[in-house]
Amino acid sequence: MASIREIASNCNVSSSTVSRVLNQDTTLSVSNDVRRRIEEEAARLGYRTPRQKRSDLILDISIALAPFDKPGFEERLIAYLQQLSGPDFNIHHFDRSQNVDGIIAIGEFSRDEVMDYEKVSSNLLMINNLGTSYSHDSIMMDYAHSEENVVRMFRDMGLAKVGYLGGTYVRSGHVIGQNRAEHFRQLLRRYCILDEACIPSGGLDEESGYEAVMALEHIPQGLIFGDSDYARGAFRALDERGADPQTVTYVNFFSDDVIRGHRLLIFSDDIWRTALKLLREKIRKERTQSYNIYAESLLI
Repeated sequence: MASIREIASNCNVSSSTVSRVLNQDTTLSVSNDVRRRIEEEAARLGYRTPRQKRSDLILDISIALAPFDKPGFEERLIAYLQQLSGPDFNIHHFDRSQNVDGIIAIGEFSRDEVMDYEKVSSNLLMINNLGTSYSHDSIMMDYAHSEENVVRMFRDMGLAKVGYLGGTYVRSGHVIGQNRAEHFRQLLRRYCILDEACIPSGGLDEESGYEAVMALEHIPQGLIFGDSDYARGAFRALDERGADPQTVTYVNFFSDDVIRGHRLLIFSDDIWRTALKLLREKIRKERTQSYNIYAESLLI
């Protein structure tokens, strides 16, 4: 294997000079010609510094997100994933102009969009994309079973009436919150415990949650809130009204946003760790077969 001493001998400089050049020591006074010869000789011999070797182990991962949550969650999610993944990953927003080791695409994407991602990296992991092919790893959250677990919990508690409260938010033509409201109300009606007086309305914000609860003629025994911001306002109104029903709040990513009642956490830490593990295996060519995983959300 090539060594600093060998490079120094071939370039007729000291080992110290080679080390400082390759480690990008800006305080070193050396001509550009000498610096160039050292770097070229190191490349020819295939020598890499310990810092460069460590850098080789870091996987560069892009996150591509469909518009399924309110603005601002993207930056918070990427910071959260970087903290969760540790120093072995560099995680950032998808940019088609940058080559990366792998891509995690979250949400529903067209075939053309998937092909666009494939041009950037062949290592693609899809989360909650119904149209994905078996050529990529995928994780699908089992929303139907997870949401039914919530309704069953209320039924098993013996509650006679449960309401769903949650608004919607329109983003890039997508109506966020509409599907979850429809699914929960259908389930509650099927289990014969829906409180029809609880009508989803307003936006996915704290004030909408407050106003919705204050407008209720009566507070049902159980309530499902469609968003964590919405829930904060709803809990404030419940306190003012002196009510304490059983509650479940729908939370996409950050369970700590709601510290009261139950939470239906869609994407747990385990899901993200599994996603990064699958992607690492594909990038390092530890396997070629793709996996398709179905997982329940956590009812906390």
